[in-house]
Amino acid sequence: MEEVLEGKDATYLLNNHHRLDKCIELLHLRFAQHAWQDILDIADHLHILSEEMYNEAQKARSQRLPYLFKAERPLVFYYGFSYLAKGTALQKLGLYDQAREYILKYSELGWFSGLDKLGWEEVERFKLFAKANLYTNDLLSGKLSVLSEYVQFLEDNPEELLPGLVTIMETASLHLVNVDDLLERFSEKIEDFRNLEDATNRTHYIRFSYHRAVYYTKLQRYPDCVGLILLFLTSYNTINDADFKKFVVLFEVYREYASSEQIEQYQNLCKELLKHEEGISICDDDIRSC
Repeated sequence: MEEVLEGKDATYLLNNHHRLDKCIELLHLRFAQHAWQDILDIADHLHILSEEMYNEAQKARSQRLPYLFKAERPLVFYYGFSYLAKGTALQKLGLYDQAREYILKYSELGWFSGLDKLGWEEVERFKLFAKANLYTNDLLSGKLSVLSEYVQFLEDNPEELLPGLVTIMETASLHLVNVDDLLERFSEKIEDFRNLEDATNRTHYIRFSYHRAVYYTKLQRYPDCVGLILLFLTSYNTINDADFKKFVVLFEVYREYASSEQIEQYQNLCKELLKHEEGISICDDDIRSC
């Protein structure tokens, strides 16, 4: 655990209050890297820290002594996030039963003593996250009976729709469920999501589109898959390298189903990208090192 916290990504480790925020920073970084084992370790460390500080605050309160908390968010946030991070990592590892246990741990944090207005707001946020993540966990584990209930939940909570669509497409691909009706039902909103610019929503939309492309292959709708891949490759400036590679690999696997126009579009795109690679020039169709 110390290697994770005190390696090249650690910029400051001053006291326990700062360590809480450093853990959150590292968790976000490891989520982006899909480093699930690191996330489990950091989440455990975050939980130990936040629990120690909670006990210290309780002791100070019982003795009617002041307790100064200096982190950026209320203490309940760090306590709940330790469970959320661990539950998410376990889910990504396919350990759905274990993930469910941790989701339930942050589903009701109202017992947390010393909550102020901001603390109660965090409790309510975690309650919503838990409800959404329980649906996600159940669907990915194959409990498809909750799908219609989940769709209603998404309609009642529109801020959850985009990440919810990722869950739906991933579930459809894993368990061979036809969700064309849901794609049609949310088609206008899906189109709107293409224009979102903040990093989190862009990440959700890219994941949604990738799983949708995979879904089309499961239905043997290969031309639809190829078309969706090209749509995203043409917006490479908004896709990170790992996502770009996944779309390229998918295109190459199903290249035989691309039309001549689509293949030409793909080749032109690759040539355009090569122009930006240092030490490579393109003359006609010849690629040369400079």
